[in-house]
Amino acid sequence: MSLYRTLRSFIGKNFVRPFEDFCAVNYPALNDFIFYHLRHRTRREDLGDAYFMRVSKLENFVQLKREKDFALKIPLDFDAPPVNFRVAAVVHIFYPELADELKKLLLNIPCAVDVFISTTSPEKKFAIEKIFDDFGKGSVTIKIFDNRGRDIAAAFVGFKEIYKNYDACIHIHSKKSPHAETRLAGWRDHLYKNLLGSPEIVGGILNILAVDKVGMIFPQYYTPIRTALNWGENYHGTKNFLHRLGVEMDNRHLLEFPAGSMFWFKPQALEPLLNCGLTFDDFPEECGQLDGTIAHAIERAFLFIVEAAGFTWIKIDGDGLKSFSRAELTANIERAEHSVLKRY
Repeated sequence: MSLYRTLRSFIGKNFVRPFEDFCAVNYPALNDFIFYHLRHRTRREDLGDAYFMRVSKLENFVQLKREKDFALKIPLDFDAPPVNFRVAAVVHIFYPELADELKKLLLNIPCAVDVFISTTSPEKKFAIEKIFDDFGKGSVTIKIFDNRGRDIAAAFVGFKEIYKNYDACIHIHSKKSPHAETRLAGWRDHLYKNLLGSPEIVGGILNILAVDKVGMIFPQYYTPIRTALNWGENYHGTKNFLHRLGVEMDNRHLLEFPAGSMFWFKPQALEPLLNCGLTFDDFPEECGQLDGTIAHAIERAFLFIVEAAGFTWIKIDGDGLKSFSRAELTANIERAEHSVLKRY
């Protein structure tokens, strides 16, 4: 690494990021001003629910107005019948100290569930096996994969053959954010709670996913990261990866993605990804990358893939749109829909 990059990394880690983390938690409007207006010298052009972010000397990007970002409330506010799905949980556990918490969350799934766990060493596998030894809701498969591509490669390369056997899957992992511990301290809990927080929450999610056109469900954005939902160094990587799948995008498509890469989905909604021939060799060796890898690009490509496969996607939140009947749920799904393939 050059002296310039070493110095820039030191200043960012010890001065810039702590200040931005403080602003993101305590003064989000100030953080928004710093990120967009000072760092990128941007201005915004109103487009209803979306706006163009005009960046000096860079691309113009469409982003969503976060204050109009609809989500469905879970759990549902009416008694819905159980959904007859074959369910799989695909879990990447890099940090085995979180295995017990993940096991307890998976027990909230109100039906049988087969669990497929990936990790990166024999020692971790042994520790995870001890914790999941008495998991009684379905089979448990634990595999060791190369430490490449984190949860993305493990799920969609390592376990890509399993999905044909299931109607609904959850993708989840042992998330930590050591690069921004203060600002993102509650992010993992936010994702876990909204996806697996109780049997009622999971039952509501499965009812939403039972709607034919819904292909993916993920949590509403964690508040401190809202102003940082951007392409980063991943615009061209995402565009090139989607082109490989036969999906075309440009800077006039809306940026939305399941930040944190945890979500429920129907396997058919990700068939283009599962069938594109990805291998572990497509992913760089792990060295603590914060941005710019193919895994980061795929995270931003998920919703494009879902829509290209003929499905839609929905965000959920404990404070979202309430549904007091099946008819109201259907109406709220229509209301909460956004599209990344729609060109602005």
